[in-house]
Amino acid sequence: MQIGCTKKLLDYLGQASAAANTEIDPLFSWSANLLTLNRRKAIAVVNNASRYGFVLYGLTAKNRKELASLILQGIRACLEVERIDPTLIDRYMADGGEAISCTKTANSSFVARMNKFCERAKWFAEEMHPEEVLQRKLLIRLNNDYLMIEKYCTPYELLADALAGHYGTESPYKCRAGVFDVTLELETPCYRRIIIPMDCSFSQFHIALQTLFCWQGYHLYDFLPETCPDGRPKQTLAGSPQEDEFEDGTTCSDADVLLSEVFPERKKIIYNYDFGDDWIHEIKLVEIKDYRYNYPQCLMAEGDAPPEDVGGPGGYAELLRVLADPKDPEYEHLKRWADGMRWGPFDMENTNRRLKHSLRNGRVW
Repeated sequence: MQIGCTKKLLDYLGQASAAANTEIDPLFSWSANLLTLNRRKAIAVVNNASRYGFVLYGLTAKNRKELASLILQGIRACLEVERIDPTLIDRYMADGGEAISCTKTANSSFVARMNKFCERAKWFAEEMHPEEVLQRKLLIRLNNDYLMIEKYCTPYELLADALAGHYGTESPYKCRAGVFDVTLELETPCYRRIIIPMDCSFSQFHIALQTLFCWQGYHLYDFLPETCPDGRPKQTLAGSPQEDEFEDGTTCSDADVLLSEVFPERKKIIYNYDFGDDWIHEIKLVEIKDYRYNYPQCLMAEGDAPPEDVGGPGGYAELLRVLADPKDPEYEHLKRWADGMRWGPFDMENTNRRLKHSLRNGRVW
């Protein structure tokens, strides 16, 4: 794998500046630069074909000796977090070569792309983990940047297209995904079927569920994977709980638990959103299967979800009753309120478009 290094980085490594081999496919060559983040040395490494990059942070003299291994780990991590087919990852790493060749940067265009990534890395400097050299948890967000290349695109889309084109495959993705039936407890039917990668955390599942039911993520929530024989929660996965909530050992952060750690051992869990209105969702596992995408999708849907802050199932039933009768004294008031909440019929196409991006953004989109 060829790594085109800036003079600053080559001096830091104490290596001679060999010329880059310009005949190497840009997909198999990367550019790297030394920078300082939070007064700690870091190296930004960017793929020349796709602009997809990663950061090695808080480098020490020991890390400098094992830099080749760290760079190869970083390249593999980029492909893994994007859920590239594992067999394709192995082919790519083999085709790129197990040895790292540090050269001068290949051309000014690659340097410009790398500099743009370095600027983006500085935006995330405060979120970098001081005990981790490879900032794996930030890879998705670091590369969630829109670029204008004939049309708007992102580094992760460019990476996928480059891999698909080079290896002649329609989709470079492959992962294990769960198919779930999600039913909101209402007097009227409200059901969604979703497929979502099993390496997603429950906090990501929460974002997907919010998107499915057209919620806005304004309120507290939790997941109840398991209950005691008397019906009390045995374990709770909570969104952004306070540290003192962990003391009894029955509550933990939903960001720290993956779907694969609960399913398929559990077949059904409960998701409760908005502790005032208590929107109870029953989530049932249908199956776990191979999946050729790297984002969740809604497969089936029935019924519309209530708007936020309508007052729980009882308030929603009252809203539907009033809106069904234009002569009701409350009709105009509640109609204006519902319109202001942007409440409307479920839109499958729009929902799936939002699902594709919401998990990458880390918020309801």
